Amino acid sequence: MFIEEEYYFWELTHDLVVNQGFDILHVNEVNSEVWLEKQINRKNHILRLYRNQFDWSNHVKRDIARINQHIQKNKHMFVGKELNVHAVYISEYSPVDEWDGLVRPLKVKGKKDIFLKVHYLDRAEREQKLSGLYESLNIFSVPAFERQSETLYDNMALEEQIELLKKKILYQRDQKRKEQVELFEYGKPLLTRILLAINIAVFLYIEMNGQSTSVLDLIKYGAKYNPAIIEGEWWRIISSMFIHIGMLHLFMNMLALYYLGMAVEKIYGTGRFTLIYFLAGIAGGITSFALNPQVAAGASGAIFGLFGALLFFGVKHRQIFFRTMGRNLLFIIGLNVVLGLSVPQIDNGAHMGGLVGGFIASAIVNLPKNRKFVWQSLAAVLYIVSISALAIYGYYQSEHQKHTAVDVEMSTSMLEDQRFEETITYTSQALEKNGDYDAYLLFNRAVAYFETGQMDNAQADLEQVVELDPKMAEAHFNLALIYQNKGEKNKAATHAKKAKELRPSNKDFKKFYDQLME
Repeated sequence: MFIEEEYYFWELTHDLVVNQGFDILHVNEVNSEVWLEKQINRKNHILRLYRNQFDWSNHVKRDIARINQHIQKNKHMFVGKELNVHAVYISEYSPVDEWDGLVRPLKVKGKKDIFLKVHYLDRAEREQKLSGLYESLNIFSVPAFERQSETLYDNMALEEQIELLKKKILYQRDQKRKEQVELFEYGKPLLTRILLAINIAVFLYIEMNGQSTSVLDLIKYGAKYNPAIIEGEWWRIISSMFIHIGMLHLFMNMLALYYLGMAVEKIYGTGRFTLIYFLAGIAGGITSFALNPQVAAGASGAIFGLFGALLFFGVKHRQIFFRTMGRNLLFIIGLNVVLGLSVPQIDNGAHMGGLVGGFIASAIVNLPKNRKFVWQSLAAVLYIVSISALAIYGYYQSEHQKHTAVDVEMSTSMLEDQRFEETITYTSQALEKNGDYDAYLLFNRAVAYFETGQMDNAQADLEQVVELDPKMAEAHFNLALIYQNKGEKNKAATHAKKAKELRPSNKDFKKFYDQLME
């Protein structure tokens, strides 16, 4: 009778794997033990099939304890907050002592609730108990293994049939594993290497012809600059993806691009990867245009789009995703969000826009060998509507836009380049907008007026500065210089003293004040 139990075990396993679509987690041919898994109605079902003869109920209890221990140890590998574990025993006879209490469902509470149910398929009530197992799995077509095994027993060697069943099951397992490997090896990372080379080349070119940390140079070479975009330079949304602000910014982005790009391009292939990268970068750039008035640059939006692509992969293949990269990826995204909220210089609009844009772009192109025209079309419509709405919002926001620290940086850079007339024009236009940087803009314009000999205008601006910001030592010092040139020594001394008091460590301020006092 042993051979018939063995045949029944492998026939049941074959039906669950081949006909019912369960995934094989583990196969032990020697001990006739198989672990299977499948999500049914969004619930995770784990089956442990075991062929053995248990003479006493204590033996079954010990085995159930081992199952529970194994599940507790590996529960992080399973998706969802609930695990439904089925301990399926195939045996000729049931234990000789009282064991009915073992078949009651067991619930273990924790971060994941584990429901463990025992199905003891002995020969006496096998068909009824098999129906109960299949019903608990929402399978309503129960095969008649018993009748088939009797026929086979009379007409052919069951050993050959068992070996044939094993081969079919193992073939199914190997095919599943092959398919899973192919998910991560569809394409070759060609474009990732090209993008790395382009980003590094652009950075070196800017450094050789200027400074990558200079606001003027960043704008000159194509950084995201809202006033220029409003005037029609929409190409900056794309060009800014290849410009980086300093070596550290380049290094961090290229490191992320290398690892994420390699993974995403292998999964999606070069064609799909190209669309995902650029659509995500555009989404990040337009989101930054709509929400961030500062000058911005970098591949961060496109790189966050690669995060979005991996999240889309996780939606399509949840089990594989959480058993490979899933939890680490979610942690990294969460960490970046926290850093973005904590560090003012980080362009959160570009990051979040790129993340969502990459997810939608992945839905547009879909995974290889997965075509769903309707859903892909809807994703394309969603993408177009979203970026159009952001672009319109950003454009109308510009009409009420305030001047920002960027305007101060721009005017300061112009002063450093001795472009004084341009500084006067630029700061005058900036001051027509409301904002919190009036004092700094007025100070820069006063310096430009001073350098071009327009002393009255310089004086007027500086007098406004010291009213707006009485603690700006440089404004008091420059105002003292103007009053000295005009022969108003008392006023000059007053402002020189104020400058010295505000900045006692400045030797020039002290020296000038001492000269006035002499």
